[in-house]
Amino acid sequence: MVYRERSTWVAKDVEILREKHEVEEVYFTKIRDIKGIRRLCECVYDSDLIFAWFANDHSYVACHFAKLFGKPMIIALGGGDVTAIKSLNYGNLLRHPWKFYVIRSLKCSDLILAPSFFTRKETFLRVRKLDPYKVLVLYHGFDPNKYVPSSSKEDIVVTIASIDRITMYRKGLIYFVRAAKYLPDTRFVVIGKPLDNTISLLKSLAPQNVEFTGYLPERDLINILQKSKVYVQASLHEGFGCAVVEAMLAEAVPVVTKMGALPEVVGSCGIYVPYGDPQSLAEAIRKVFLKPELGKKARIRSLKLFNINRRKRYLLKIVDLLAKG
Repeated sequence: MVYRERSTWVAKDVEILREKHEVEEVYFTKIRDIKGIRRLCECVYDSDLIFAWFANDHSYVACHFAKLFGKPMIIALGGGDVTAIKSLNYGNLLRHPWKFYVIRSLKCSDLILAPSFFTRKETFLRVRKLDPYKVLVLYHGFDPNKYVPSSSKEDIVVTIASIDRITMYRKGLIYFVRAAKYLPDTRFVVIGKPLDNTISLLKSLAPQNVEFTGYLPERDLINILQKSKVYVQASLHEGFGCAVVEAMLAEAVPVVTKMGALPEVVGSCGIYVPYGDPQSLAEAIRKVFLKPELGKKARIRSLKLFNINRRKRYLLKIVDLLAKG
């Protein structure tokens, strides 16, 4: 498996694949790293199948070695790798050479795994003349036993995102903190690591009922989700929405926009708000406090569609079929 970032999604798939296969992880730093490219070449040569997480320069190099040695290649998309949002300067397809690397990788690969039907559709819109039969949707998977909801929920509203100048708008963090002033007696919690000084701006806009926790270990994050009544994802773009599903498993009712894959993930288990409207967001949160039954409905949906066992079953089957040719 080759990647540039060992995210939670990458770690889960490595764990799944190791149940039946020997997995060699290749962390690709940059395209000018000669030693790294040599190691990648050796790993591709010795492997039966190449699995790349995200489309970028690492998948571009891996694809060429895979073709050279006649090895099948899978690319798992994240979402940001196949989008281009000029207003936010977000997406790998915005500029060269990253756009070239993404497009060449996807066209060269044998199979592409999209995390949602939205991302699958976006892939075809952005990458012309791509074979539709090699792009499959495989949802992320989560362990439901980790997110057992608390029997006593509190009036806590949570959102999760790394904090920088892009996520302030892409994840709607600025609208989240502005919505808090309409519900002064409710606790609003922003969970996520600050990546630049954007957090200073958010804190200056936030009323006293907004808390910024910074990065939290998984156990502490789950604990807050278990106690919370509402989870907010006020995003402009989402390729999937992992934090939304984690909250749904904990029976926190999702309040989300209709942007990206969010309607696909949430279905009828939450309340939808327009993007960029803090007052509407606050009104939706107030409604959720009167509809606790949506939390149980959200967990049931997540158990059915986003269970880790479902991803494991399909991922292992896909890898076995491709590896055997």
